[in-house]
Amino acid sequence: MHVHFIAPDRYVRASHEIVRHPRLRATAKSLLLWALSLPPGTRETVLTIGHRMAEGRMAISRARNQLIDEGYLHVRRQHPTKGTWTTDVMVTSVPLRTAEEIAAAWEGAAASDRTAAAADTPASPARRIPALGRSKGRQVGTSPDSKTAENTPPPEGACGPEARLLLELARHDPRLRLSTAEAAALAPLAADWLTRDARPHRLLHTLLAGLPERIHAPQALLRTRLQRSMPAAPPTAAPAPAPAPRGLPPDLPPARVDAAAAERNRAGVGRARELLRGARIPRPVPAL
Repeated sequence: MHVHFIAPDRYVRASHEIVRHPRLRATAKSLLLWALSLPPGTRETVLTIGHRMAEGRMAISRARNQLIDEGYLHVRRQHPTKGTWTTDVMVTSVPLRTAEEIAAAWEGAAASDRTAAAADTPASPARRIPALGRSKGRQVGTSPDSKTAENTPPPEGACGPEARLLLELARHDPRLRLSTAEAAALAPLAADWLTRDARPHRLLHTLLAGLPERIHAPQALLRTRLQRSMPAAPPTAAPAPAPAPRGLPPDLPPARVDAAAAERNRAGVGRARELLRGARIPRPVPAL
């Protein structure tokens, strides 16, 4: 078998041990590679990744349990302060079995997060161990399914109003989660929509109504809906008619020439000129 491989610009490094693992199912491998492609401290969770995969909830649940059993996925719950629980999830590119290896990986992930936060740049992919879905903690008695942190929109200056409107779609349906770059790419279409119909709620309703059961590519789905359901452009106003000359009524009928009247006018003009020159004009003889 010949293999022709061209490395893409953005890719995930996976060992042959993962690709050729004899026990990991295909869903578990896909879930693991997806998680390894995320940056450290991401807000993504196994649940949100599963919503964007086509295998279904039960298959994702089995894949998660298999990754835990094989040592690629690690979950810990902590109770550092009174009334607050913290759940941390870590995915590793190599299986970790012993307690010492797992503890060292947790410490390395924490150190990587601190370094990235201090430098305000992502850690080097060659040195990091991605930590998946680190939670911010919750109060005792609240629902563990709360997604307030995940659904928090980006700051006002991060993108334009149209892109922020598209990012808010994930609050209504997590399957429509977009990155900031994806939302910015769709923003011109949304701006064109709002130019034709300046009602954001109508735009949201069109994008959310009648969604398919499975969504593989949220950006492509939203682009298609924006293009196919674009409101019609408003009709252009007809040019106003030219104003009629001042003092004349519009649509003046054509003038009729009276030959006798024209002759009388010419004779009158001639007599007026003679009077102005001081000439005597003979008085007409009265008729007998």
